[in-house]
Parts: sequence; C-alpha cells; structure tokens
Amino acid sequence: MTSRATTPKTTSPKATTLKATTPKKIPSPVENVLPRRFLRQLLFLALGHSERSYGYELAEAVREYGLSVDLAGIYRELRSLEQHGLLSSEWEPSKSGPDRRVYMMTDSGREGRAEAIESLRWARDQLTAALDDASKS
Repeated sequence: MTSRATTPKTTSPKATTLKATTPKKIPSPVENVLPRRFLRQLLFLALGHSERSYGYELAEAVREYGLSVDLAGIYRELRSLEQHGLLSSEWEPSKSGPDRRVYMMTDSGREGRAEAIESLRWARDQLTAALDDASKS
C-alpha cells in the first residue's frame, strides 16, 4: 500500500471570507402543495366568488387554495387571461390611495371557469387513483 503525501491547500483571504446570506426558507408541508400550473384554474375559482375582484384579493384566495405565488405572477396571469378575452378590467378610483384595477369575467371567461373546474376535478380523480394505488403497496 502506497501512502501519498498531501500538500495543504492554501486559500486567499477572500476565499475564506463568508458572506452573510439570508437563510433559505424551508417550505412547510402545507406550502406549495399545488403545482404552479394550477394558477389559471384557481384564479377562475376565485373570480367566481364575486362579480368584481382586485388582484390582491385574488392572490389571497389562490393562497387559501394552497398555492404559493407572488403578486407579480398573479398579475401576469390576469393580464394573459385578459388578452385572451376571458377577463376584462378597468381602473377604479380609490379615496385612500392609488387607483386600483378591478377584474371581471367575460362570457368566455365563464365558459373557461367551467372548463377549469372540470380540469381540476379530473386532476383530483387522477391523483386520488394514484394515491389509492400507492397505499395498496
């Protein structure tokens, strides 16, 4: 058996300096339960609760459904839904702060909502079947 001599590694002072970083947040089991791909369907569910909704209200509703998403993501998806004719929006003056954009579902959006509900039911059924199958093993 041959022994190898190892030479100590030298590092520059810069290499050993540690930067102060914010610790990464470890998601709790409840966070991020649903994949982000469900954002559109969950927005449709949230939009069905009232005739008019603000982006922040919709974000809170989506979070209550179990999807963690930032406001920028919500507004991008709302803009996409509007560009596809599924939503309309208008600016509403506010007495205490900046004007706010309010979103309303169009007739096409109501059809899209029905499709979103059906899509979520299908996903639920598929996941239930997979979990039932997994629990048998």
